[in-house]
Amino acid sequence: MTGDPLSDPDPVSNKERIMRKAMVLFIPAMVFLFLAGHTLVYAQSAQKQQPAKKKSGKSKIVVEYVAFPEQLKQYDVYPWDTLKIEDFQNAYTKMVGQGALEEWVKSLTGTAASKNRMVRAFREQFVLVVSCKPHMCDESQVIVLYDPVKKQTFSVLARDGKFYWFGDPPEKIRDLLNILLVDEFKDIYKAGK
Repeated sequence: MTGDPLSDPDPVSNKERIMRKAMVLFIPAMVFLFLAGHTLVYAQSAQKQQPAKKKSGKSKIVVEYVAFPEQLKQYDVYPWDTLKIEDFQNAYTKMVGQGALEEWVKSLTGTAASKNRMVRAFREQFVLVVSCKPHMCDESQVIVLYDPVKKQTFSVLARDGKFYWFGDPPEKIRDLLNILLVDEFKDIYKAGK
């Protein structure tokens, strides 16, 4: 679709590509401002998880990377293979129907540095799916959280300095998605520190 900010872009000139990369510099500034009001605390799996707390106007989000429980081992795959799992596929297909997304996002066939991981936050467990646009990771990234109990997916797509949320995430999940985006793509967002 032409004119839709989320649809596949038309081939662009070098000047337009340079302008897009310049827009990417605004992302770290936005993320820095967001993180100025939030603190991320990592917990090791051996430690007891602490609930998110409000303290003097700042929230503390505790994120624990944990092993996949036996009943969720099927999610320990690369992002594109996650769509072969019926529960995830149903929830993800419903979520991506909310916008005109590029094919790499719909099919999760973007660049993935690693397999999915399991994270615990807010006393809940989520499957974390991370990907970025092939050959353009610095311009487009996606973070997906799947709640296997509620069978819901939530996502943030960062593209050309803009953020798009899908799955109608509550505020605490938006915050978690933003923090995970920065953490997963440190090299891109480190300029905001």
